[in-house]
Amino acid sequence: MLYKSDYLDEFEFKDNKKIIAKVDSFLFSGKEKIHLVLDFDRTMTKSQNQAGENINTWQILKTHLPEEAKEEYQKFYNKYRPLEAANKMKESDAAAWWEEILNLYQKNKLNWLDIVNDVNSKMPIRNGTKELFDVCKKKNIPIIIISAGIKDVIEIWCQRFEIKPATILSTNLFFDNNGYIKGWDRGSLIHVLNKKEKGHKEVSEMKKLRPNIILIGDSINDYSMVNGTKKVLRIIIDDPRPDDMLSKKNNSDGFSKFDLVIKNKSLYPIIKILKLF
Repeated sequence: MLYKSDYLDEFEFKDNKKIIAKVDSFLFSGKEKIHLVLDFDRTMTKSQNQAGENINTWQILKTHLPEEAKEEYQKFYNKYRPLEAANKMKESDAAAWWEEILNLYQKNKLNWLDIVNDVNSKMPIRNGTKELFDVCKKKNIPIIIISAGIKDVIEIWCQRFEIKPATILSTNLFFDNNGYIKGWDRGSLIHVLNKKEKGHKEVSEMKKLRPNIILIGDSINDYSMVNGTKKVLRIIIDDPRPDDMLSKKNNSDGFSKFDLVIKNKSLYPIIKILKLF
């Protein structure tokens, strides 16, 4: 053991010997061989803002839909969200859900400036996120964001908090000359079930150079963002949505698929590990 294991004090875990051995292996390889992979919504952002709203990148855009379109949005949510929460959703369902919502945004020509203003006022940063990026910048450890949200919204948010990820993999919108949504890059479509490193050149190249990975997410499905076991330290934030049917199983499922569980809803425990490099 290279270091005392008190860096684990703020985590819950099942097999401390296995985790310590993995972290020691990472430390022995050095900071030049590691990178981070983060989810965005509810991982880098808080689960609720000061108004008590559960705001993510999709809901930021939803607030600018006319009432009739909001009703359509809710119908799609009511149809697909129970499947997602119960872990019964197929990849075809996820793709259909995402495309239906994107069609609503395009049809109703949402405006870019309205979106920017909302991102800057309604999406609070999770405690420890800025500090985590600062530590990684100081140690030259790159961070990749893989999100089933909207890339344009994530970029605005990152600019606001002066956060600079190496790469953002997420659905990319197209805007016309007047700043209205006119479509999206279909090749960039990432939903909850294809939110993975596979098929993305940026991630595969990073993995070759830096094979050790710290993965951070808030959902059980986030464990599959990267492949592998020995060279991946998986960390989940225990901050389930109010309508998450899996929340009661989070501890058991989290321990089976993730190495570490954060219970205090901040990223500060991860910073303790990063400071060891």
